[in-house]
Amino acid sequence: MSQGEGIKVVYDAQVVRLILDRPKQLNALNDDVRKVIAATLNDLMERPDIRLLVLSGEGKAFCSGADLKTTSYPKVEGDWSTRRNRTSTWQRVLEQIERIPQVTIASMQGSVIGGGALLATACDFRVITENVVLRIPELALGIPNVWNGTPLLAREVGLPTARDWVMTTRKVRADELKSSGWAQRLSADDKLDATTQTLVDELLAVPPAALAMTRSMTSALGRSAQGMAMGWADADLQQWALTEDEYKETVRSYMRGIGSKQE
Repeated sequence: MSQGEGIKVVYDAQVVRLILDRPKQLNALNDDVRKVIAATLNDLMERPDIRLLVLSGEGKAFCSGADLKTTSYPKVEGDWSTRRNRTSTWQRVLEQIERIPQVTIASMQGSVIGGGALLATACDFRVITENVVLRIPELALGIPNVWNGTPLLAREVGLPTARDWVMTTRKVRADELKSSGWAQRLSADDKLDATTQTLVDELLAVPPAALAMTRSMTSALGRSAQGMAMGWADADLQQWALTEDEYKETVRSYMRGIGSKQE
């Protein structure tokens, strides 16, 4: 097992497990977490002996999205092209998830918010507990849904449903996630590990070459889906949004609301 700041990486025979490990922050994403995920995905590109990747989170939540207190995008000195490249780092992680040879599983409980929801959406399989609540809050924060997130969601659940989830920013609960096809497995709250392990065992029972070829085929089909090429401009959209007063004031209000709930 290796461990970065806020994340654990466990290599277990034919399975690697990425475990978000910031439970006090509800596993909010920051740049330290991103670097470990990206490095692990780079390693997996050269590890066909590993057949599965399982992404999960410690504590009561899978992931609360980007850490707005520390920011997922530390300030980078340099020209506009350097800053633009830096803003697209998480989007590149999602693209890496779709290109590695391993079958990918997101195993989730509790809150699945923003960037955490998109990380899960990039995976092949999604296992959820009955207490899962998904939310895409970006528009409520005054920014567009980036990381190629809207085309990714539309690919998995259809455009009308993706439009609903993204534009209303509402909470989406487990029964709807399962009926929409976003989640393939639904577990009792205390049976997530067992339900996920059953899926792992089913996949490992498939002959390796056949599974690997099918993973490559379905991944290629996913990348070629209508709209998936539109994410090239997301870094520009996000750079623009982050400079706007509307975004800055909305985030301050959002953080004040979180603070009052914690008191």
